[in-house]
Amino acid sequence: MSRHYAKNGLKFDRSAVPETSGVYLMKTSPGTVIYVGKAKNLKKRISHYFSRTLSNKTFYLMGEARKIEYIITKNHYAARILEEKLIKIFKPKYNVALTDDKNYPYICLTDEKYPRLEFSRGRKTSDCFGPYPDSKSVRIALRNINRIFLLPACSRALYRKIRKIGVPESCMYFHTENCSAPCCGKITPSAYAERIAAAVKFLKGGRKNILKELEAKMRRAATGMNFEMAILLRNSIKAFRDITGKIDVIQGFEGEYLFNAASALNEIRKIFSLEKNPEVIDGIDISHIQGAFPVASAVRFRNGIPEKSAYRKYRINFEGIDDYAMIRELVKRRYKKEEPDLILVDGGLGQVSAVKTALLDMGTNFPVAGLAKREEILYFADGRRVKLPKSSSALRLLMYIRDAAHRFAVSFHRQRRRKAMSSPHTRSSRRDFS
Repeated sequence: MSRHYAKNGLKFDRSAVPETSGVYLMKTSPGTVIYVGKAKNLKKRISHYFSRTLSNKTFYLMGEARKIEYIITKNHYAARILEEKLIKIFKPKYNVALTDDKNYPYICLTDEKYPRLEFSRGRKTSDCFGPYPDSKSVRIALRNINRIFLLPACSRALYRKIRKIGVPESCMYFHTENCSAPCCGKITPSAYAERIAAAVKFLKGGRKNILKELEAKMRRAATGMNFEMAILLRNSIKAFRDITGKIDVIQGFEGEYLFNAASALNEIRKIFSLEKNPEVIDGIDISHIQGAFPVASAVRFRNGIPEKSAYRKYRINFEGIDDYAMIRELVKRRYKKEEPDLILVDGGLGQVSAVKTALLDMGTNFPVAGLAKREEILYFADGRRVKLPKSSSALRLLMYIRDAAHRFAVSFHRQRRRKAMSSPHTRSSRRDFS
């Protein structure tokens, strides 16, 4: 393994850095973040800092840096947003471009009698949505939001002009039934407020129904040979998915799961006294309501990143109300062939014991721990309890795995319940609704 040294004594193993997108942080010896950067290829980007020729700014930056950390992201769009978020949080000394909040596009809600949704570079009002990494997608999505909810899409100059003459028919948006004409009082403030509220709800996450509606219109247009309209609708759907996808990614990073994967795995290795950093960690959980519709989930994280292709959901065959029996059934079905480096169960000592018992019955054994909610205490099979500090990267990764398993199990449980509600045979089953 080759190590590379800067003149200031900074040690960093470039060979261990992955060739993937992400964000890197430069820190001083006390741990102060002095620079945050993004990269499509972390390895190549960080390697530049160890070249012989450096600009003045980079030279002084490397003179102060004593540590480099990085966070892997799904793609370079997520890296761009995460970079901005971290700059806002840490306000690094050597970052200036993004500290004024002017670089990324937002959708802002204006403060007036008939509020408008407008594209903006930076936050221009108290109610803004974003930031988004792709301005083109934002403009297309905003245009369609205005059309769907019949909100003004015209320029402010045209809005004032039509309001002055009081003839909404002179506006092409009203004429083509794409605007409710608040400029001329064609809609009451209360009715308009309902439309704005619906649009805001959409921007906050209520997108599924709108996307389904657009997809249905696109299929109808294609069936009716109206390919021009079908293409426009397809572009609108893509724009919505582009901006909403980026929002979801960033909410995960800026919340409680912000961690450095390499640091987290190294910390977990020490906590569990493993020979090497765990490559594969499984999270398992069960879900039921008093024994009704029992299901289980198993999620897999490889090198600290969700491996969705290895996620599995199970219908539990055990009848009764016994969480431990359900866990034992899950373990015996999941780990006939699978060999994780660590199994994390949602719960405490009882759940951990159930997992261990099932593994021993199978003649196999893996490290097992439980992570209880709220207090976030880590339980071990030997009865130990460890409360990790909130700043611990290991805790944040384990919480991420635990919560992913929980969400996956609850989602499957709700799916079973909904299916049962639509089945006459199931509705008559006493067990399912006891």
